[in-house]
Amino acid sequence: MESLAEFIQLKREKAGLSITGLAHKTNIKIETLEDIEAGKELFLSVTQRQQIARALKCSPQDLKMREKNFQFDVIGDEVIDNLKKRILNHETNLKCPICGEPLITRIAKMHDLEDNLVLQPKAHCVKCIFQIKE
Repeated sequence: MESLAEFIQLKREKAGLSITGLAHKTNIKIETLEDIEAGKELFLSVTQRQQIARALKCSPQDLKMREKNFQFDVIGDEVIDNLKKRILNHETNLKCPICGEPLITRIAKMHDLEDNLVLQPKAHCVKCIFQIKE
């Protein structure tokens, strides 16, 4: 079976679409589509999958079955807690504990019921499904 990148490129070419045309039909950035077709993006969001499937006249399942299956062990609480502390300490260049790719991090500022400020570390991987959202 061909890769996600190969499948999308072949379907796009069969449909007579340029990458710019696909970007217009899907409302996905050209750079993102180029990364997908180059094999840099191995996992699509549900929205991207639906938009691409609609534009290429295939089912979202056709795309999903070609996405990279991530096999990983459960990440321990100590690893997550360590990452949260490092985010709160404003450390940069943090890496995903699953795939080693960069993490996009931020600190959400919230208030509890007594109006006390609560800082909540957030993170998600640029490549795989790892995220800290609690």
